[in-house]
Amino acid sequence: MRLEELSKLSATMPQFHDLWISGGEPFLRKDLAEVIQLFYANNHVRDVRIPTNGLPTEQTLRTVNAILKTCPELHLEVDVSIDGFSETHDRIRAVEGSFEKAVETITQLEKLRPACPNFTVYVNTVITHENKHEVTQLGEHMRTNHDLDGHYFQIIRGDPKDPSLQAVSPQDLKQIYQAVVPLNFHYVSKHIRAPSKLYRLRKAFWKAGYLFSYDAQFGNYAHGMKWKMPCTAGRTSIVIDYNADVRVCELRKPIGSLRQYGMDFARFWKSLERREEVDRVKIDQCFCTHICFMYDSMRHSKRVMLWELPTLYLKSKVFGFNNHDSGLDRTAASIKPGDD
Repeated sequence: MRLEELSKLSATMPQFHDLWISGGEPFLRKDLAEVIQLFYANNHVRDVRIPTNGLPTEQTLRTVNAILKTCPELHLEVDVSIDGFSETHDRIRAVEGSFEKAVETITQLEKLRPACPNFTVYVNTVITHENKHEVTQLGEHMRTNHDLDGHYFQIIRGDPKDPSLQAVSPQDLKQIYQAVVPLNFHYVSKHIRAPSKLYRLRKAFWKAGYLFSYDAQFGNYAHGMKWKMPCTAGRTSIVIDYNADVRVCELRKPIGSLRQYGMDFARFWKSLERREEVDRVKIDQCFCTHICFMYDSMRHSKRVMLWELPTLYLKSKVFGFNNHDSGLDRTAASIKPGDD
C-alpha cells in the first residue's frame, strides 16, 4: 500500500491502541516511521510492536530513532527473531551469518533504551522440529548475555510449506513450556520500579497470562482443545495485508480488499463481508495456537480476566501450578525462589 492510501485508511479509522506490523521484513520499508506517525497522530495508537529478522541493522536503528523522536508517548517494542544458536539459526533462515547479524542488531537496540524508557527489545523464538532440542538453552543464553525485556516462545502455527517443521511431540512441547516459564517470570520481575500494590497486581496478571497462554496453546496443539473464551478475531482485531487485502485472522483467507471500499475503513467495518466472516469463525469453532489472537481474545474476556487468570495465579502460588484441564503439568521446582 502506498503512503497516501495508508493516510486515507488512517483518516477513516476510529481511535485504537495497538498496531502490530509484521512482514516480510518491516524495516525494509523506508517510510515505516511515517506510517506509524500517521496512526499515532490520527488514531491515538500508543502501542506498536514490530518483529524483525535483525538483518537490516542500520535501517532498523534509523527507523527506531525516528519513531521514538516523533512519537514521544508511544510504547515501541521490537521483537528480533532468533530461531536457535548460530548453526541452527543460519540453516533455518538460509542466510549465512544471520545469527551474528541479528545479535548485533539486538546489542545496538539495547543501547537506545536508557534514553527511551518507552522502548523495549524482545526476542521471539518459534518452536519447530529443527530447533526443539536447543530452545531452552537458547533462552538461558539470551538472558545471560543480553539485557532483554522479554523472550517469547511459540509453537509454529498454521500450515507451513514444510509440514515436517511441526513434528514436535506433545511431550517435547510440554517440557519446553515448563522450562521457559521461569525465564518469562524473570523478565516480568526484572524492572521493578516501585513496589506498589498496582504494580504487584499487574505483575501477577502478566505471569498468569503466560501460564494461561501456554496452557491454551498446549491444549489446542496436543488435544485439539477449545479456548476458555470465544475468539474475537474480526471483532476486536483485524489483519490488513501489504496489498490492502483484509482478513479477520492471519490464518484465514482474505475476505476482500480495502481498495474495493476506496480505502475507507468505516465502510469495510460495516460491510456484510466482515460480519459474515465473524459469524463463520463462530460456526467453524476456529481455535488455534496463534498467540496474537489468543492474547487479544483473552483480554476481552471477562471470564478470563476476572476468574481464569486470578485462579491460575493463585493455584500456581499454592500448588506449583498444575493445570488438569490442559495436561500441561508443572512442578513447584520449575519456579525459582524469588521469582514471585
